[in-house]
Amino acid sequence: MKALLKTLAIVACVFLLVQTVRHAYVLWLEPRTSVLDKYDQPLKDTIAAAASLDELVRRYDPVRKEVDRVKAKRRAADPKVAFDDDQEPFKSESALREAISSWEERAKEVRELRLYSLVGFIFAAAGVAFYRKVNRWLGITLLIAGFSEAVYWTSPTFLGTSTREFDRLLVNKLVISLVFLAALGLAIHWLDVFREKKK
Repeated sequence: MKALLKTLAIVACVFLLVQTVRHAYVLWLEPRTSVLDKYDQPLKDTIAAAASLDELVRRYDPVRKEVDRVKAKRRAADPKVAFDDDQEPFKSESALREAISSWEERAKEVRELRLYSLVGFIFAAAGVAFYRKVNRWLGITLLIAGFSEAVYWTSPTFLGTSTREFDRLLVNKLVISLVFLAALGLAIHWLDVFREKKK
């Protein structure tokens, strides 16, 4: 039983530590600029500076209206005309649409992260209690479920644009990873996982 607990504790600790370090790196140290930014900078700056989804939508509305106007005008002249997404206003509309979709996806991920992390924390706390008071195997099962939730939901987000919502997701993952590392340390201490029996 102790060997299993030691193995699980080490695996959980490795995953949480690696993820925590990666979140900190992406949040504070990873370069977020490119030499190519100067060519698309005004729009990228606008998207990155947006403080809310509503602000992005306000910027998207007039661009979308302009796209609809240009499409209607071109279709009136030639119904079979193709639209080039690399030209304005189509390029800006596409970039803003992508930023809005990304923002909504990140907001959804933050909600899921918080909910499932709470569930994982409850499972882990119940696991410690059950291990100590009721049944060790049931306790280990709940501990595995709880820390698995934490490891899964705090796993790195590899894709994302530099927006405030992406940063908010990273901060949430970093904080929750740190909380679960502390909880893991407490569980290891309370369950005497690494304490050797005296001969």
